[in-house]
Amino acid sequence: MIQFFVGMQILTLILTTAIFILLILIFFIYKIGIKQGKAQAEIQWEQQLTSLRSDIANNQRANIKGKVAETFAPFLYGFPFKPSECKFLGAPIDYVVFEGLDDRNIKGIHFLEVKSDTAKLSKHQKHIKDLIDSLKTDKVTFSEFNFQSQKENPKDENELKEF
Repeated sequence: MIQFFVGMQILTLILTTAIFILLILIFFIYKIGIKQGKAQAEIQWEQQLTSLRSDIANNQRANIKGKVAETFAPFLYGFPFKPSECKFLGAPIDYVVFEGLDDRNIKGIHFLEVKSDTAKLSKHQKHIKDLIDSLKTDKVTFSEFNFQSQKENPKDENELKEF
């Protein structure tokens, strides 16, 4: 019987030691998993950061190109008014055009918004457009001038605007 109790104590000691070792192994595996997860998250963040920086830079370039294009729009091919009759505001509408100003005989006032590619009117610009359109006159109008920002240089001289 004593041997039975001694055998039980040894078995209990072995089981307790095994459980303790198993808990230590689980703890170390958990810690290793946490470190690997952090390392993978860091690598993923660095990859995304590069992509985000690229996207931000592209958006900034597009914004700058748009601002420059807005400023020089009266000199672009297809612009519907004389550059000398256009007064640049920039915001909320790009230009107020006094049609006939050069002849000292103003025939109409046009609010003109310059947009590139697929750009859309902002909420405020839509509101202004709706107000002007509600006047129902051709003397005061709102219009958009759309141009392609990626267009190559004109292939022939006839595409250049004369002013």
